[in-house]
Amino acid sequence: MSCRTYARHLPLSIGGELAVQSDPGPRPWNVHRVCPAGYRASFAVSICAGDSVDADKERARAHARIASETSAVAAAHTANAAAGLYAGRCALETSVADEGLPFSPETTSIVDSLLTAVVTDWTVDLCWVGERVNAFALTGDLSLHALIHPRPEQRTWPLHAVRPVRRQQVWREPPGGGLHDERILNIRRLLLCSDSLTLPLGTADLTRLLRRPYSAATACGQLIDAATQRGALDNLTVAVIDLPTLDAADTAQALAPRQRPVPAPPGEPARLDHHASPLLRAA
Repeated sequence: MSCRTYARHLPLSIGGELAVQSDPGPRPWNVHRVCPAGYRASFAVSICAGDSVDADKERARAHARIASETSAVAAAHTANAAAGLYAGRCALETSVADEGLPFSPETTSIVDSLLTAVVTDWTVDLCWVGERVNAFALTGDLSLHALIHPRPEQRTWPLHAVRPVRRQQVWREPPGGGLHDERILNIRRLLLCSDSLTLPLGTADLTRLLRRPYSAATACGQLIDAATQRGALDNLTVAVIDLPTLDAADTAQALAPRQRPVPAPPGEPARLDHHASPLLRAA
C-alpha cells in the first residue's frame, strides 16, 4: 500500500478513523481502521490493530507498513524524522526502510535495522510475547542523529532537529471515550533504539527491564549501560520521552554521556558503573 492511496486525506483529524487496505499482502481485502491519537510537540502517534498471530509474518509486516505510512502522513507537515514499529517477535527482522515511508532518499536516509519499542503498561507483553499483532508508528519533531543521516547541504529543518528535541505544546485528546482511545492515551514512554541494542540483550531481558517501575531516565540509562557492557552501542542514541509530562532534567540525564567502568587494580574485582543495569549485576 502506498502513501499515495490516502494522500488526499491530509491532514488527518485527531480521533478520526482512516480506512486502509493491506495491499499487497496475503489478504489484501481486509480493511483496517487507523486512528491518529494526537499531536504533541509535532509528534504524531498512530495505531493499527492487527488480527493475526505472531507467526503470520507477512500479515504482520503489512500491519507495520500501514501504521508507519499512516503516521508519517499524519505528521507530514513536520516530517523531519521517521520511525516505524512492528510490535512482535519478528520486529527484529523488520526494517523501517522497507516499509515505504514517504520520505525522499535525497532528504533523509534511514538505517536498515531500526526498531522502535513502545513502552507502556499494557503493551510490553504484547510486543515481546506476541499474543496479537499490533503495529505502531511514530513521526514528528524527534530525530536520532545516529539513525537519521540528512546531508548538511540538504537539511531543510532547523539544526536543533538533528538531536532529540521536545517543544512545549498542549496534548489534544481525541473526542469520545472507549478502550481504543484510552489505550492510545495510556502511552507514557516511548523508547527509541536500534535492534543492535535489542538483539544482544534478548527480548526476555529487555522485557524484564522495561517492566520495572523506573523513571524514564533510569530505564534509558540502564539500557544504554547494558548495551555498552555487551559491546552493542555502536553510535546509538537512545531517547526516552514521557508524553504526559516532560522533565528537562530527566531527559538531560538520560541523554548524558555514560561513564565507562573503571579497570580495577590487579587482584581486585572490577568495579561497575553505579548506573549499571541490575540485569547485568544479577548475572
